[in-house]
Amino acid sequence: MIQEDSKMSKTAESGKWFVCDPCGITCAVITYILVLYGEFVVLFILAPPFLTIGTLINVVVFTTLGFLAVVSHLKAMCTDPGVVIHESASEEDVLKRRQKGEDIKYCKKCRSIKPERAHHCSTCERCIHKMDHHCPWVNNCVGEKNQKFFVLFTFYIMLLSIYGLLMAAWFFFNCVQQNFEGCDSILPGPLVFILTIFGVFEGLLFSLFTCIMFCTQIQSIATDETGIESLKKETRLKKSLRESFTDVCGAPPSLKWLSPFTPPPTSAKDYQLTSVCTSV
Repeated sequence: MIQEDSKMSKTAESGKWFVCDPCGITCAVITYILVLYGEFVVLFILAPPFLTIGTLINVVVFTTLGFLAVVSHLKAMCTDPGVVIHESASEEDVLKRRQKGEDIKYCKKCRSIKPERAHHCSTCERCIHKMDHHCPWVNNCVGEKNQKFFVLFTFYIMLLSIYGLLMAAWFFFNCVQQNFEGCDSILPGPLVFILTIFGVFEGLLFSLFTCIMFCTQIQSIATDETGIESLKKETRLKKSLRESFTDVCGAPPSLKWLSPFTPPPTSAKDYQLTSVCTSV
């Protein structure tokens, strides 16, 4: 179903979501380029000089982690983060209802009533339920409906970076053992050195960055407190540790928690808008 909205650059079919933010799109493209670069270094520099069964297994593991990271990123980017249905109301109407004893949350930017734990995102131009933050690297808000995918994205990029660093260390160790003979089996020696060093730098940078983001998200889930709620020091009755994790990842605990192909249980909640491509 196609719907019109003055805040949208274009509409999409129901269930689709994409934020048309030039900065976010650029960051997303850079993310894919860096993942592809890591794959290039592994396939054309680290693996060819030492082709063994172990090397092939390492390549398969690295490629699998890269694939899961990209899928998680796409899911985090193209999933409605928990957009609140627009319920128009003037500030005067809200004031009158509050005077009657109604506990109403109101967004002055959306000019709409919103549920508890919803916050406005100036980039998405919507109120997002359980909004943690807007992340340009996934070109989307991290909210209730896509937090699982964001956690998986940081998790798999972290593993990918660490695994790549271990493969690079193994490569240099073997090259030293052989006095660097045969280490430039495909590309010239100086180019091999430059590209590998850049890959190592990339691995160190992103392993540290994603490790911090992953740990921050795990803490957020464990304490049932989003980044915005923590900054604003909002107080409320919180869920137990088990309830918090099952809300994000599903119940009971299983390998599905690690799968970007399994939607979170919150995806069925009914406060999302019709799908949209928002323009900023």
